[in-house]
Amino acid sequence: MSFSTSPGDSGGNRFVRFTCAMRVLGTWTSLMGVMASLHAQGANALWWPLAALTGIGWPLLAWRISSNSSRPVEAEFGNLVMDSVVAGFWIAIMRFDLLPTVLLVSVMSMDRTVAGGWPLARRSLAAMVATSLVTSALNGFAFAPRTEFSTMLWCMPFLVLYLLAIGATARAFADKVRAQKRMLEQVVRVDAETGLASRQQWLALVAEQMRRFHRYGAVSSLLMIDVDEFKRINDSQGHLAGDQVLRRVSALLHEGLRSTDVAGRYGGDEFGVLLPGTHREAALEVAERLRQRVAGQVMAAGVPVTLSIGVAELRAGMKDIEDWTGAADEALYRAKAAGRNQVCFGEDVVPAPVAG
Repeated sequence: MSFSTSPGDSGGNRFVRFTCAMRVLGTWTSLMGVMASLHAQGANALWWPLAALTGIGWPLLAWRISSNSSRPVEAEFGNLVMDSVVAGFWIAIMRFDLLPTVLLVSVMSMDRTVAGGWPLARRSLAAMVATSLVTSALNGFAFAPRTEFSTMLWCMPFLVLYLLAIGATARAFADKVRAQKRMLEQVVRVDAETGLASRQQWLALVAEQMRRFHRYGAVSSLLMIDVDEFKRINDSQGHLAGDQVLRRVSALLHEGLRSTDVAGRYGGDEFGVLLPGTHREAALEVAERLRQRVAGQVMAAGVPVTLSIGVAELRAGMKDIEDWTGAADEALYRAKAAGRNQVCFGEDVVPAPVAG
């Protein structure tokens, strides 16, 4: 997990707010177990006001340090190390009472690993151990690892509430990652301008259909479609008008196909249509219907919009995608050479009807 450290970075600020909120929860719930341990050991009552000062003062001070820093994430990483210093101090003061000590070491190590990876976890653990040793030396190396039952009970809020908060956060983060993944997949699969399948996605579906053909003999056809005189539309009407034409043609293609057919943006003003389960004659009928749908529309003022369409049925001699799309492209070039606004398959050309 990484965070930007630039001033005003929203991701970094969210990280700081989250860690500060978790610090308040973790400090107060862990101190319950610590003070229960000290009470069970009959420790000096002077530790109680220091515990209250730690629970209130340290989270506020840490928040001030991070929020006033020009690099809040780096400042918060420093605060996370200081959390370990505070934990190490109280571990030694309660004479290494086993259960609260294990909880503090394990939960804080896990938390630091999630927040900053192994480098932060190692720094924090080293700071905790060093502080514990120094404090223990000043405390006469007192060592009483036995945990009383009352201390176990007071450790439960830290064990349950803090870990539940971490689990809920991990779930929210995982949901966000999945949502971003779905969004990226959508970007890869769908052409943003036309709403049709992207070239990459469309070719992947074409490749899958070829595999089905070579394995099961499933018939299919391709249409390669070009908007006639598209450059002239751009030059005379402007690129915004050209984009509008592409979007309108895309909508008409989508509306004129079956749910099993797949239209894709092949590139520029060229489109591809995959027609699974469709032989040559049916593909020609689909192509002619699409050509007529577009030819009957007025999309750019004063400029007619028509389509040239090449049709290719998948044949046994076609070994890869380029063979199939190449055959449809060759038919498309013949349709354009024959005067545009045509549907072509091999040597067959279906001309546009003459307006009466």
